Amino acid sequence: MGALLDAVKVLKDVLRMRDDLDRLAKNVDKLANVANEIDKRLIRIETMVEIAQRQTNKAPRLSSKSHDK
Repeated sequence: MGALLDAVKVLKDVLRMRDDLDRLAKNVDKLANVANEIDKRLIRIETMVEIAQRQTNKAPRLSSKSHDK
């Protein structure tokens, strides 16, 4: 009977571990989604910075001679 009880305990442990793995897999999926959202936001911020830099470089600048007058 002891071997049967040990087998039942092992099966219960396996089922618990399976539940833990399922929970961990869901958490990993959630973290992957969060990471993707952060990546998208970062790309948008980088794009805004690049656009602002291009606009700044294209803006006409006054020469230093015009300030002297």
